[in-house]
Amino acid sequence: MKISTENKEIIAGTFLVCLLAGALVFLHSRAAMEKDKEGFVLYAPFSKTDGLMTGADVRVSGIRVGRVLDQTLSDGYRVRVKIGFDMPLNISDDSSAAIETDGLLGSKYLEIVPGGSEDLLESGDEIAYTQDAMILTELMDKVNAYMREKKKEPSSDVADTVGSEANLTNTEGMSE
Repeated sequence: MKISTENKEIIAGTFLVCLLAGALVFLHSRAAMEKDKEGFVLYAPFSKTDGLMTGADVRVSGIRVGRVLDQTLSDGYRVRVKIGFDMPLNISDDSSAAIETDGLLGSKYLEIVPGGSEDLLESGDEIAYTQDAMILTELMDKVNAYMREKKKEPSSDVADTVGSEANLTNTEGMSE
């Protein structure tokens, strides 16, 4: 029995539609499983999170232990970062979270700096101590402003040295 070209196209199209539907169902179920698998979650409030992206690494002592799950703006215009950990960790309640940069111009990540308290944070708790992202342009502006101020203020050592050299020149000219 010979299958016509039109029937071949219908069979191929049906197969592709079924394949795409299966892929979508698989991806949706996988995303649902990931959402259910959030496990150990902490929150951290920041004034600004410039460059920290959802999905960025969360590290303890330089080792990846989780990722940034979400960032939301609170009523007081603070950013509340949701942190998901790959496994439950013993993070003390006096630990801190800082937004760091990989290298000079690399991507941002969240570094958890462990504290020394014996009281531990539980899933859903908030890290109280945080350090905002360092913005390179703001740092450069501060250095430029500092250098401009230093240029305006003559140093007393420089003024004394200049005055001493002027006196030496005058005395040398008088001795001849």
